[in-house]
Amino acid sequence: MDAAGNRTITDLLDEQALCHGHKIAIVHEYQNGDISQLSFIQLRDAARSYAAGLQARGVMPGDRVFVFMGNTAEYVPLWMGLMLAGAVIVAGNIHLTAPEAAYQLEHCQPALALVEPAHEALIREVCAGMEQAPDIVPVARGSLGPEGLGGALTGASADYHAPRQCGDDLAQILYTSGTSARPKGVMLTQANLLWCGLAGAANSGLSRADRVFNNKPLFHANCQETVLSCLTAGATVVIGERYSATRYLRQLIEHRITICSLSGMLCRTLLNQPPTPFDTAHQVRYAGYAINISEAEIAAFIERFRIPLRNGYGQSETMLYITLQPHASPSAYPSIGRATPDREVFVVDDDNQPLAAGAVGEIVVRGRPGRTLTLGYYRDPAATQAVFEGGWLHTGDLGYQDAKGNFFFFGRKKEVIKRAGENISAAEVEEALMGHPAVRDVAVVGIPDPVRDQSVKAFIVLHAGQQADTDAIKAYCAQRLAYFKVPEHVQFMAELPRNASGKVQKRALLDA
Repeated sequence: MDAAGNRTITDLLDEQALCHGHKIAIVHEYQNGDISQLSFIQLRDAARSYAAGLQARGVMPGDRVFVFMGNTAEYVPLWMGLMLAGAVIVAGNIHLTAPEAAYQLEHCQPALALVEPAHEALIREVCAGMEQAPDIVPVARGSLGPEGLGGALTGASADYHAPRQCGDDLAQILYTSGTSARPKGVMLTQANLLWCGLAGAANSGLSRADRVFNNKPLFHANCQETVLSCLTAGATVVIGERYSATRYLRQLIEHRITICSLSGMLCRTLLNQPPTPFDTAHQVRYAGYAINISEAEIAAFIERFRIPLRNGYGQSETMLYITLQPHASPSAYPSIGRATPDREVFVVDDDNQPLAAGAVGEIVVRGRPGRTLTLGYYRDPAATQAVFEGGWLHTGDLGYQDAKGNFFFFGRKKEVIKRAGENISAAEVEEALMGHPAVRDVAVVGIPDPVRDQSVKAFIVLHAGQQADTDAIKAYCAQRLAYFKVPEHVQFMAELPRNASGKVQKRALLDA
């Protein structure tokens, strides 16, 4: 038996409520400055209340529940409440367009959709076209109270009845973009989430005294890892509704933050703010980040803000970190760190054979599906078999390691574009563009962006006699793709460069 044991999120909440009682577990700050907070006992009780409401609504263990909400105070206790009820949360990205949301809803077939009122119209539009549409329940801000979701769903309080559960039960599906045009549903068990919290707390040296800040979306693995790690360690997690460069430093100071989560874009936009006497008035001992920025930008950031940057690399499929720079060691930048203590990480060739130090190959991870690695991809056995080929979990990313075991990211074997912290499938954008009646051929790539790490660029070949300008292409994509996937650059070409097998030579496009 591993460290997670045969425990569940129910056990974790009960244990931490007993150990830490009225200590503050979670703080939410909205954009208008409003603050909401819950102690460990209150978080456990709120999760039970949500679970009772779900049960009263008829949600059964194993039912998928689609959650389409931003960073509200209700999100974390609702997330926990779903798992207490034995349901499987499907965390939807609130920036999805109607076609994207329709795909995920059709694919996961949820019994219920819990939706922030601001996004209710979109989900109702999508569900109107479904043969088996889920019930839709708005979850308004401020519904977190004595009756919780029980009151929102039934009009009265309801009693919670704990179902029989074990660590191997499916708990969550996170949709992530990959090499295919359609997102895949990463299946995570209760044990996966418990392991994530244990590993995160240990890797970061978290203690009860820490206060960790993250304003990335709660429907992403990064912010979820922060919550689980803090809950496991008895630390306090502070969640911001969304990022604001003008308010970020104030939030670090006012909330007495000791650890925060950054990205390349956040570092750059903070550096672009006018210097103030309060730039170093915080208590942050380090910031975790997972997107490479230049050594000059790192030096400037550390010099100005006195916040060391700790590089790392992870995926939803591994929930979360695969490699990390040790928090008590000097930086080996541009290394993405060493394998975390709970991981076996290798670099292999196309035949799944481990490579020597310095050789570039695919980064793979050894572990246990459903425990330290994803259980697989929901309703996609072919993709599941492929990702575990040869007994490893294949990341689809290229890298190498030095003689001391420091890993270095080399490039993306799968064509994923990283824009401002969002992962974008080039194939998905290409598929959308090919639906345009004037488009005959298309290739989408990521190009360097000084602020957002990468921008989306589309190379387009039009049908003979057809016309379309850049604005028309962008408008077409905006109706079918989330805003961050819409190409920012469009270049029309007579033909795309292809090799002898007919594959588009994207390197030639980037070098053009």
